[in-house]
Amino acid sequence: MASLSNHYPGAPPSLAMAGAVGGPAGDGGAYGGESGDGGMPGEASRLVIVVDDDRSIVEGLALLLEAWGYDVLTALSLDELAQRLPQAPGRPGLVLADHFLPAGGTGAQAVEMVRAHVGAPVPALILTGDTMPERQAEAAALGCRLLHKPVQIGPLKDMVDTLMSGAG
Repeated sequence: MASLSNHYPGAPPSLAMAGAVGGPAGDGGAYGGESGDGGMPGEASRLVIVVDDDRSIVEGLALLLEAWGYDVLTALSLDELAQRLPQAPGRPGLVLADHFLPAGGTGAQAVEMVRAHVGAPVPALILTGDTMPERQAEAAALGCRLLHKPVQIGPLKDMVDTLMSGAG
């Protein structure tokens, strides 16, 4: 479950997760609506692909994105993403992926998989707790944006809205 966290006076709220692993998205994914057909072929939809190996983070991000009016398809690994992409209810408008994924996978690989599936560039946002400069360089090389964990909700919403509008 997602909740706002503000442990320090004056600090902006950040995304905090609580609860046991598991829960309502036990199938490993959620669709946040039924209008994600993307309209005309090749037109981006309101669909955000979320890939993270932590189920509570995936569920929390899905709840936030759905509350912001986006459709969501989730995966907990690259393998699951490969299985779920053909079921996507439209063309993804954004990939939001954790940098470190199971079995040595990376968020960059998730982005490349989605882009290959679509056959076109898809904006992407990599989330990571790793503050090494190499992470920023890797994201930039793929044309992705990068946010460091813990992710603050305001900057996350601004970045998602910007990337989904095509302005990013």
